[in-house]
Amino acid sequence: MNVRLSFIVLAFALMPGALAQNLVPNGDFEQYTACPDYVSQIDRATGWSRPTEGTSDYLNACLGMPYSLSVPGNQFGEQAARSGNGYAGFYCFYANQPAEVPGDDDREYVTHALATPLEPGRTYSVEFFVSLADVSKYAVRDIGALLSVHAPHRSDEFAIQLTPQITHISNDLLDDKDGWTRIHGCFVADSAFAFITIGNFQPAATTLFAEVATDFPLTYFSYYYVDDVSVQSIEPPELGPDVTSCEPVELRVLNPAPGGAYSWSTGESGPTIVADSSGTYTVWHDSGGCLLADSIHVWRGEPLSLILPADTAVDLCRSPLVALAVEGLPDGATVAWSTGEDTPAIRINAAGTYHVIAQAPGHCATSASITVIDTCSTPLHAPNAFTPNGDGFNDVWRPIWAANPGAWLEFTIYDRWGGVLFHSDSQDAAWDGTAHGALVPVGIYAWMGRAHDPHTGSWGVYRGHLVLIR
Repeated sequence: MNVRLSFIVLAFALMPGALAQNLVPNGDFEQYTACPDYVSQIDRATGWSRPTEGTSDYLNACLGMPYSLSVPGNQFGEQAARSGNGYAGFYCFYANQPAEVPGDDDREYVTHALATPLEPGRTYSVEFFVSLADVSKYAVRDIGALLSVHAPHRSDEFAIQLTPQITHISNDLLDDKDGWTRIHGCFVADSAFAFITIGNFQPAATTLFAEVATDFPLTYFSYYYVDDVSVQSIEPPELGPDVTSCEPVELRVLNPAPGGAYSWSTGESGPTIVADSSGTYTVWHDSGGCLLADSIHVWRGEPLSLILPADTAVDLCRSPLVALAVEGLPDGATVAWSTGEDTPAIRINAAGTYHVIAQAPGHCATSASITVIDTCSTPLHAPNAFTPNGDGFNDVWRPIWAANPGAWLEFTIYDRWGGVLFHSDSQDAAWDGTAHGALVPVGIYAWMGRAHDPHTGSWGVYRGHLVLIR
């Protein structure tokens, strides 16, 4: 292959810069051992070589001779380097007359050893840019990058019969003669690949091509420039191990990339979200066009619903044993009382507050308590505080009377000026922290109660204070 033509076409490089941490030394073709002054001198670009007998070229502005192997003007056209002053060039196919298009299996490639072999199991982003030379009469679709353990080799100039990991995935032809087209892909290395080779790996029978406009109608080939070759290791997002929690849990990308864009299967974005239900959550990170993901399963346990008797007052002089029992437990549940017992029902013989913790497979542990008042010593128990905040716990205040059926009972609650806020003569009545249809403020309130038990003939008047907290 020794056809070389001269012409001038103005071109501009428009694509952004190459990836950082490039594993392809001299991926921008700026370093050279000598300026190219003839065809087939790709080996003058430091580290680059041609793996076949094809006449791959090195072009650089250092030559300073227009329409030769210089940049931007050279014998293949007019094209500024995408970055710096140099790039490579190769035929994707070659023919001497239209009847042979896309010609035989003649191909050219450029090859470079990687700075370090790839690590099997790691994800890599591969990128390079191509531009169709002005002299080309045909554009192709398939240009790719082959990563290999050993440098490929042919002793002729025919197609390398290997499948590249990175290809031009669009159905569009690579027909841009004015700028540079990015070819990019991601893959997980399955071997310690140590070389990268770029070119058209499709044989003539499967090469997709089309004729394009050219000022040189008697050329029957397809020639491309290539620049800014990059292989970069990239980290997929990491969410850590699956999570079991009884509370909403924050899911966080453990290795966030600075300024990285993250999207979640919930529709949310950013490096963190809060998961409040069981399920599998997936996060995606777009790393230069490589969409990497990780998933985590969250199990949210449901709390047990414990059913305990209400706080109760008993005369332990008359009934020295009181039964306390937890009801509504699912199969497989276990309980632990503050007494040290582990059965759903226990018997107690002393006043006090008894706590129980229950747990069961598929549920979160739940605790509850019950207060037992001994009316043998006093007929009344009056809590000293309550919290009417609507959370279902301690929302009302009432004295607990030890009275026989038919006893007469009443209590009244006063503000600091002696105004009546609440009055009741029912044993089960309770104050909810309101007066005259409105909430009363946080503070200390006085109360007074009276009782007459005709069964025992006892009378009693009781006074005290309570604290309202919200």
